[in-house]
Amino acid sequence: MAIFAKVVESGSFTQAAAALTMSKGAASKAIARLEQHLAVRLLQRTTRQLKLTAEGQAFLSYCQQVVRQADQAEHHLAELRDEPVGSLRISVAITYGGTVIAPLLPEFLQRHPKLQVELVLEDRLVDLVGDEVDVAVRFGKLANSSLIARPLTRLPIVLVASPCYLATHGIPQHPNDLANHRCISTASSGPEKFWEFLEQGKTITVPTRGPLHTNSNRAAKPAVLNGMGLMFVTRYQVEEEIQAGLLVPVLTDYMPAPLPVHLVYPHRTHMKAGLKLLLQYLQCRIGQS
Repeated sequence: MAIFAKVVESGSFTQAAAALTMSKGAASKAIARLEQHLAVRLLQRTTRQLKLTAEGQAFLSYCQQVVRQADQAEHHLAELRDEPVGSLRISVAITYGGTVIAPLLPEFLQRHPKLQVELVLEDRLVDLVGDEVDVAVRFGKLANSSLIARPLTRLPIVLVASPCYLATHGIPQHPNDLANHRCISTASSGPEKFWEFLEQGKTITVPTRGPLHTNSNRAAKPAVLNGMGLMFVTRYQVEEEIQAGLLVPVLTDYMPAPLPVHLVYPHRTHMKAGLKLLLQYLQCRIGQS
């Protein structure tokens, strides 16, 4: 089947035989035996060209699939036998990628020096297949798709403000108190925003208003640090400021459930050995943190 596929691809027995390091006569006899076995003619031979018969055209797609699968299997076994090689492309949101993922990569690459990693940082949902991405980090509830998902971690959420803001406007004691506070929105669009909290296991939704709305927590943080209002954010993004006393968590008893984070990747018959190692490494390192 591999010889037949190569003959069709090359357009001649001579070129196919050379590519397969065999004689032209051996290649021709192999096709003849295949035709005899199938009891059909696959190729019309003339002195100038080879032409597929209808049966040959139908049989070709199966042969090509078998050859591809054999090549994949051979490559997969080689990766299992030897140190994984090749490149891996990871897509991550800018802040999380720079803060959490990037610091972990040097150790991974030291363990596997024949691998190369391309870390793509951008705040958009990429098309993993179209953008040739091996794995992406996704936040929140996953949409139904053909992608395979592995849980990575859960990110606690905090509501923070600067000490100077709280000294001026007071510390909210209940989510309903936010009606009298300045809230920096980073979630939905429009003049009115809604934040969700948990009270005795039930979700409560609170409308909020404030002087600034942005689609980026990085853009909102300076405003909050300068006393402009309160901000809902995943804790890792403001951990340093909290530890330094520059930001103070409030309403800690009403925080919603932590934000789920997943590693997602396209379904493949044979997963790259390097990708499997990377997934295991990230789950181990981040899951322990």
